[in-house]
Amino acid sequence: MTKRKNGVEGIDDGALKKRITSEKSDGRPWSELPMDLLGDISRKLNLVDHLAFGGVCRSWRMSALASERDVIASQPPLVVLPSISADKVLSLYNIFEENTYHIELPTFASKECCGLSSGYLVFQDRKGQDELWLINPITRDELKFPTPPTNISHATITSPTTPSDSSIVALSKDFVRLLFYRPSDDKWTIYKTPEPKCFYADIIVFKGQVYVLTCNGKIWNLRLQSDASLTLFAVCDNPVRCSTILRRFSFQYRPNVFLVASDDELLMVNFRVFTRPKIFKVDLQTRKGVVTNTLGDKALFIADMSRALISNPTKWGGHNNCIYALDYYLDPIYVLSLEGKILQTLKDTGSSSCRKCTFYSSYWYFPNKCFHVDFLNEN
Repeated sequence: MTKRKNGVEGIDDGALKKRITSEKSDGRPWSELPMDLLGDISRKLNLVDHLAFGGVCRSWRMSALASERDVIASQPPLVVLPSISADKVLSLYNIFEENTYHIELPTFASKECCGLSSGYLVFQDRKGQDELWLINPITRDELKFPTPPTNISHATITSPTTPSDSSIVALSKDFVRLLFYRPSDDKWTIYKTPEPKCFYADIIVFKGQVYVLTCNGKIWNLRLQSDASLTLFAVCDNPVRCSTILRRFSFQYRPNVFLVASDDELLMVNFRVFTRPKIFKVDLQTRKGVVTNTLGDKALFIADMSRALISNPTKWGGHNNCIYALDYYLDPIYVLSLEGKILQTLKDTGSSSCRKCTFYSSYWYFPNKCFHVDFLNEN
């Protein structure tokens, strides 16, 4: 794992430390403020201020670490903005506060993001030469996996600790192959699609199991034990079609069905912008997908590469029972009702020009997922 760094743009740690230690309150250096007071302060900070707070001195860093989980878990979904020039700075946009955070990372100039899992961004080398590099931009932890045999998409890990006890599962970029790598393996394993004329669409780890979705609305269970297998698990009625979009001047398959989960439910969603979505709640006992017309106090945050079911976004001034759509070709972010109607158009993040002139799109980053991992059930 990597050492923690402040990594926040515009903050001079050395000058800040010198000023804090030289100023006194009631005859005591600020570095000696009571821990309970420091804790109260750190829990009220936003993400970037909290990172800066932990970089001031040892006592402030200890206080920040103690409140880290609570602070990160309370953060709203953030938009990762693409960049055509920056190779070390990751820009995260808060749609509710309308401000942008800039976090410095080790260089990723030759890499592209191919997945988001448990707070980790999954980067692959564009030429397919280097290892897969996973980094959590908030906690600064890193993982590495061997180079996959093909360019991948929708990569997800099965634990957030180290490669020695974590597996990684991914789809090929053309969605016709399923790949996985386990700690005991010396190479990646590849599964072709389980049925003819069918594409893979999504992967998710839920309640200790890996589930794989195909474009015909079927959900498969991937077992990663020594005798790995892919077996049909559930079927959602009325199979749905997936769409293609024009990228790099050629048609590329783009799934518009995906899996999303909260702590207690697994959903399959068929979604296209400005059309009424079809949402299936998957019953793990009957192994059937049942249509549901409400998300209750939750909202779906959707992008090509990342999506999540978030509870009670009204605490940030957002909407419940709706969809926040971040689409490759759309400049603003649309908040849509479950009937497909526009509830709100959010401010352009400034990434539209990047989306139009490059092959990189914005996607959601979910800070609350940094410490939430569904470990595999080996039984």
